[in-house]
Amino acid sequence: MKARLPLWLWLALLAVGAFYSLTRVSVVSDMAAFLPRGEGLEQALLLDALREGPAARLIIVALGGTEDTVRLATASRAMADRLRDDTRFLRVANGPSALPAAEQERWFAHRYLLAPLPPEAFTADGLRTEMEARLRELSAPLPPLDKARLPADPQAVFRRVLAAWQEGNTPPLQHGVWFDAAGRQALLLLETRAGGFDLDAQEAARAAIVAAVEAGVSVELSGPGIIAAASRDIIRSEVQWLSALATLALLAILLIAYRSPRLLLLSALPLVAGIVAAVTMTGLVFGSLHGITLAFGITLLGVAIDYPLHLFSHLHGGEAPRHTLRRIWPTLRLGVASSAVGYLAMAASPFAGLAQLAVFTVSGLVAAALTVRWVLPLLLPAAPAMRLLPFAAGGAGRGLWTLPLLLLPALAYLLLTPRSLLETELSALSPVPPAWRALDERLRQAVGAPDVSRLLLLQGRSAEEVLQRSEVLAAALDALRTDGIIGGYRLPSQYLSAATTQSARAAALPDPVPLVAAVETARQGLPFRAGLFEPFLRDVEASRALAPLTPSAVADTVVGTRLSALLRPHGDGWLGLVPLYAVQDEAALLHWTAQAAPAVQYLNLRLAADQMVERFLRGAGGYLLAGVVLILLLLGAGLRDAARLARVVLPVLTALALTAALLHVLGAQLSLFHLVALLLVLGLGIDYGLFFARPVAAEEYARTGHAVTVCAISTASVFGILALSQIPVLHAIGSTVALGVVLSYGFARLVRTT
Repeated sequence: MKARLPLWLWLALLAVGAFYSLTRVSVVSDMAAFLPRGEGLEQALLLDALREGPAARLIIVALGGTEDTVRLATASRAMADRLRDDTRFLRVANGPSALPAAEQERWFAHRYLLAPLPPEAFTADGLRTEMEARLRELSAPLPPLDKARLPADPQAVFRRVLAAWQEGNTPPLQHGVWFDAAGRQALLLLETRAGGFDLDAQEAARAAIVAAVEAGVSVELSGPGIIAAASRDIIRSEVQWLSALATLALLAILLIAYRSPRLLLLSALPLVAGIVAAVTMTGLVFGSLHGITLAFGITLLGVAIDYPLHLFSHLHGGEAPRHTLRRIWPTLRLGVASSAVGYLAMAASPFAGLAQLAVFTVSGLVAAALTVRWVLPLLLPAAPAMRLLPFAAGGAGRGLWTLPLLLLPALAYLLLTPRSLLETELSALSPVPPAWRALDERLRQAVGAPDVSRLLLLQGRSAEEVLQRSEVLAAALDALRTDGIIGGYRLPSQYLSAATTQSARAAALPDPVPLVAAVETARQGLPFRAGLFEPFLRDVEASRALAPLTPSAVADTVVGTRLSALLRPHGDGWLGLVPLYAVQDEAALLHWTAQAAPAVQYLNLRLAADQMVERFLRGAGGYLLAGVVLILLLLGAGLRDAARLARVVLPVLTALALTAALLHVLGAQLSLFHLVALLLVLGLGIDYGLFFARPVAAEEYARTGHAVTVCAISTASVFGILALSQIPVLHAIGSTVALGVVLSYGFARLVRTT
């Protein structure tokens, strides 16, 4: 019973860890964890735009499948009416007016406080000009005004308010709804309540849209959230069949190598224990587990599958498994320690994601190794000597001197290549198929959705101060548009004027008596009956007493939601975001910004995203190098033999450099995915080198060759299958590990000792 105590203790810890992992550890997907801490306001705005910004919540819908434009217009109206009642959507637009009727009435009552009017607007001449314009519009085939609003709004002030809220270049109208330029597809623009990173909500929104399509009408849709949710499904589907294929390959290899289903099942225990321990420890330290950490961490823990294979290959006939383990444990322990130390270097990283990945991997590797050390021997009976594969054994290698001839040119290429070594474009890492990107671009152009990656930033002590500065900025931006430097802009004050401006407009409204006289004079000779404009007179008088609208007062409206994306609190003050459309001359814009008030700042979020990716990769690469240095120090202290140290380190360093160089020569740029894969190659290569560098007898060395060969074949096969994927992340990891493992194994075998 005492001999079985480690097994019972291991089972108890595994059960507790599994329970904690399943019930207490939440998996999050906030990309902020994998970006530098404290990089300032620009990064915060970028992350917010990616997660919650209006552009991230946008869905573009195109209805087609028939040449009957009347039918498409009817289908567009039916879909819009149905989805406007769906709480998943903040906005559903398919034509000029996209506000709910109740909200329109609310804004209509405040129209005189929101729209700038010329000084002559309430004079008899000004009113007559507007009345004549309304008569001309009423006689047009498609009147641009609501006849029911004419008595209360003869100046069409509310139309000016709605026009100020119109974003970008609107599509052409057919039968009262938006169509593409060719007139073949009816278009709708939707905005979800959920952020673009809430993939479950985006999938639910997509299902609601598809369900709202009339029979006989086809639908195309795109948008950041829709693409992300669909990409997740593609990744999930591809991972399933690749994992199934890789699992079958691994099972076949291990069965051929060990001819024992029992050993096959036992080989999984260390990996299971490692995953449970990694999730538990990461949850205890960080409070949650990032989805990227989970995916990449399990990949890095793949080295743990080698630990039991070393034990199985070294079993002797009649020898107790615990005695076998004692013989190989010093080498196995040094391999685990060196891998753990290499990953621990990342724990000091300012990137929270890398620190979490370090804790995950180190705790998992240690748990897997302890499972092999204390648990597996209790589950293994005394076994006959393992029948070795013919290619697993072999004589001593004499190729140590050849490795620098490969390492130095590979390093020189990586340092001197004129082509960019790192993949710094965020969009290039996307798993989205090219056809989807082309569809998204086509629909964006059709609906006139602007590129909002460039913007100006206003800062103030209060929302009111930012709105005032926004109003002042309008004249300068108009000049930039006239000069062709920008194509357009969107100001917070276009949605809501500053309170001081609203109060000034209310105070400037005319008294009732002169306004009545002006109306009567203006309608003389026009076919408007007496008393028709009584609602207009009442509304003007009521507007004189209205209190200014504030951002908090309109927060529950569609327009308020759009305003909140451009006007938000930050620290002790407020920020105003001014998206710029179709920037044609960025140098001139930067020059103008430098001359403007210090409260105006220009931001290029697309450039900022690429720079953050580059900072992340360079920072992560630096911690990888620090990890390599720590590994060298640990191996030097553990081996205490310069020749053996060279035989362990040179093969894996040469494999890493040559793998990176070959991938780059073949057209790849190194991304986060390649970096994680190289970390795994580092751990595997050290393991191979340590075992091949052991000074043992020929029979024992043959068993070592068997173990390392099985490890290398199984790993290269599994990741080689992963390299077949068309998804960038899976292809990058698979191709890097497969190539790196083959090179690491070959070089380690080349320099092996007798």
